[in-house]
Amino acid sequence: MDLDTTIVAVSSPRGNSSRALLRITGDNVFESVKRLGIVPKNRQLVTGRLDLPEGSLPILCLTFPASSSYTCQDTIELSIPNNQFLISSVLQRLVEETGGRLAGAGEFTARAFFNGRMTLSEAEGVCASISANNDGELRGAALLRKGTLNGLVSPLSENISKTLSLVESGIDFTDEDGVVAITEEHLLGSIDQVSSAIQSILNGKISMATLQHLPHVVLAGKPNAGKSTLFNALLGYKRVVVSAVSGTTRDVIQEPVWFGNKEAKLTDIAGFEDPNNSLSASVQRSAKRILENADVVIWCVAPEQPPPARLDNTIIVHTKSDLCNGSKQLAVCAISGEGVEQLKSTVENMLSSATSPSEDALAILPRHEQYLQIALASLLEAKDNFTVSELCANSLRETLNALGSITGTVTPDEILGEVFSTFCVGK
Repeated sequence: MDLDTTIVAVSSPRGNSSRALLRITGDNVFESVKRLGIVPKNRQLVTGRLDLPEGSLPILCLTFPASSSYTCQDTIELSIPNNQFLISSVLQRLVEETGGRLAGAGEFTARAFFNGRMTLSEAEGVCASISANNDGELRGAALLRKGTLNGLVSPLSENISKTLSLVESGIDFTDEDGVVAITEEHLLGSIDQVSSAIQSILNGKISMATLQHLPHVVLAGKPNAGKSTLFNALLGYKRVVVSAVSGTTRDVIQEPVWFGNKEAKLTDIAGFEDPNNSLSASVQRSAKRILENADVVIWCVAPEQPPPARLDNTIIVHTKSDLCNGSKQLAVCAISGEGVEQLKSTVENMLSSATSPSEDALAILPRHEQYLQIALASLLEAKDNFTVSELCANSLRETLNALGSITGTVTPDEILGEVFSTFCVGK
């Protein structure tokens, strides 16, 4: 991987924002950009004008010296008007004047890794943060990004490294009478300690893929039962059209919603009724399929409507409580907000089994789990062969390599290529 050539990229996503962010990193880039009219000031945001063939472009410029930059190389960030023609022109000029090239996927973070700014698992946390689709994924990615997994695995690597060195020393002194580099008790104790720690990580793990799928909460009921009004109340803003006319909701509408400390996907579906045409029949079939796959069903019952047969995953909610004088166990008025917080608490309790990343339950990637399993299997082999030093040492070395593939200390080039190729350009 080329780590010396200056690289240039757009680091902001496509969209309709007024500004775009361009990033340049490499050795001595501060001098190179002066020819374009940019006068960098370390760690200061300054205004300037960029000299282009088309004219002078106003810019904002922020510079970071190698000692304090993300990549451990001199880095410049330029904020320019978000116009694709201008962006292309600026990129071309930056490449020409710096003698650099356009960056590939993940190259900025790859340089941060290779230059010692972060570990491999922390770099993967950066990628996972970028691609997160919900708060659960974001929290799991944040744990990776701040080095929680690396903090657990690195001491295990150090333990095995020391044990391996003692076992290999024992092989070297095998002909020396009375020389014992490591006792059997010490060797087995070290293997058991690391095995137990790895098993604890695996037992408490949460797959990042699991976090991609939020628990599914569905609002159901008869037409005009107040589902859409309640949907807006739970969401906190007006998302769906509310009408006194029955059957207003036809399309399935979904939004992420927090129920206390549990995030879920809230779905508003069409009211259940006897279909009177092919379109209505299709809508009813779609609603039933969604209901069957729900983790929690909030069944809305308006005044004078009969409640449904109670199901294990169903909460019966009596809506429009302002129109009914009767006392109901769980009644809400979505307009005033009465009973909404109680409903959220009830849903949260039903979602108590939903996974959530924490320091004790790490969200890890499939690659991490694979190498933890390899390390555990190698330790078991080492324990089985503890009386044969050569075989034991070989198994401990495989353990060390597997753990190193997580932290990045002994990672093969092909694994590194696979990790950083999943990034966006400019990251």
